[in-house]
Amino acid sequence: MSSASLARNSRYRSVTSMVWVLLTAAILATAVLSQRSLSRLADSREAVTHSLHVDTALRDTMSQLLDAETGQRGFLLTGRAPYLQPYYTALTQMRQSRAALGSALSQDPSALAPLEVLDKAIAAKLQDLDHTVSLKSEGRSDEAVQLILADTGNQTMLAVREALQVLEADQVRRKNTQQAQDEREIKNNYLTLGASILINLLLLIGLVQRFRNATTQGDVAQQVMDERNVELSRLLAAAATRNEQVQLLSELSRFLQSCAGMDEAVGLLKQHLPPLMRAGDGALYLMAVEHNQLRRSFTWGDKVYVDFFEPGDCWAARLGQPFRQPVQSGSASCAHLQSEHWCAQDNVQCLPLRAHGELLGMLVLEAQVAPDPGENLEIEGSRRFALEQVGLSIGNLKLRESLRQASMRDALTGLYNRRFFDESSQREVKRAMRQQVKGSYAGLAVMMIDIDHFKRFNDQHGHEVGDQVLREVAQVLQGQTRGSDVAARYGGEEFTIVLADITPELALGRAQRVCQAVEKLALHAAGKDVGTVTISIGLAHFPVDGSTVEALLSAADKALYEAKNAGRNRVVVAT
Repeated sequence: MSSASLARNSRYRSVTSMVWVLLTAAILATAVLSQRSLSRLADSREAVTHSLHVDTALRDTMSQLLDAETGQRGFLLTGRAPYLQPYYTALTQMRQSRAALGSALSQDPSALAPLEVLDKAIAAKLQDLDHTVSLKSEGRSDEAVQLILADTGNQTMLAVREALQVLEADQVRRKNTQQAQDEREIKNNYLTLGASILINLLLLIGLVQRFRNATTQGDVAQQVMDERNVELSRLLAAAATRNEQVQLLSELSRFLQSCAGMDEAVGLLKQHLPPLMRAGDGALYLMAVEHNQLRRSFTWGDKVYVDFFEPGDCWAARLGQPFRQPVQSGSASCAHLQSEHWCAQDNVQCLPLRAHGELLGMLVLEAQVAPDPGENLEIEGSRRFALEQVGLSIGNLKLRESLRQASMRDALTGLYNRRFFDESSQREVKRAMRQQVKGSYAGLAVMMIDIDHFKRFNDQHGHEVGDQVLREVAQVLQGQTRGSDVAARYGGEEFTIVLADITPELALGRAQRVCQAVEKLALHAAGKDVGTVTISIGLAHFPVDGSTVEALLSAADKALYEAKNAGRNRVVVAT
């Protein structure tokens, strides 16, 4: 071989080696960029979770302060000591919520000044509440009433609301900033990944072309080049698949974080999960905690899967880790895969979906085994990582939904709580004012409801029976309301209902039916009848009895007082 040929071969090998090194470096860079993108998504989820905790602490602080004020007013109106129990309980819970808020914002210097303002406003409000309670306890009721009429309570409560609104506005600003930053990060990652893939393709094309030009170098050289070509094709295909998986997972996580509920999340999973799992057949089951069942959400492929099964029927759920089914059915197989419609196949797996130590669901897959063990390991790892990210997203979605429900609902009765009632009643009154101007609105009614002789149930049968009475009455109220109405627990044994777009006559008829429905309740404790439950109702109507929520509640409360004095178990319309 001439020196010129040797020189050409040397240059060829040098250039080929350089392209090989560049391609390997580009693939590694793509993997690093993918890892950075996933790390950024994890940081974003932590920021969302922290924001949810801060929002919960803010809502709890306001709700518990309102509960304390309700207990104080109940004590001032009746002079009965039991009304102080929710008052002191709310004070204790409020201090705990304030401590949780301070802990959540301890690393935020900009929150120190608003927190100090909030502390001063809460201290002023608590001092006002404590002063009126002390005056009432000492028998100085007139002074306590004068203190309330001085309107200092509303002023201090307004200061607390303003301080909380400042903190809430700061949280909203932070969330918006975080969301904008995440969107920029995702956009940059997509552009970078796209450029990396393009570079990989160009390098591979150049390398393949050089391999093709080397066919004249002999059989051995050709064999080496073919092997490298196959390896490079496999690496590029794996990199392209990995990049596609990362993009799909990134997009899915971003959508799941913005879902309004589980139904919307299931729709997204049905679209994105099958490509991520790379399996021809599969089914996703989600946990129904109230029934202790894993219920089928969706399937893909041709296989038939059971509608639901209990966690104990699946080895993956019992072991807390992925489980591969044996080919032959038996005691080592999952019971939910032994139905008459199921045919045992190789490589059937059950993959648990978990987050925060809780079983959220189960993914059942049937996939072909790749001939390359390394490829199999890569696919298995990709599936488990994707499920971890999906599990965290669903866990955060469920946490957000539970926090939203907890902020709106009373834990004992399931009705709306006082905080939600205050907000929704203000909206309804404003809407009534707008509709009244148009002349197309029948009016708005407010019921104030109190369970007659409620203390007797607690004293004679215990607090469990008292709680049962509250729940049963709440179910009646819920059943007697329309979708546009708002039924809420106002405090203690008091309830309230806002009836939208209703005439005074229809509102009176509705109130009388509520009274009759409660009177028909049959309650038993330890197999014994606990007696008849009755309620008294005060009814006020907008705009005859008031044009503000406060005026309507005051009118309905006075009517309720008249119903009590008139013998209870009746409806009295405000006059």
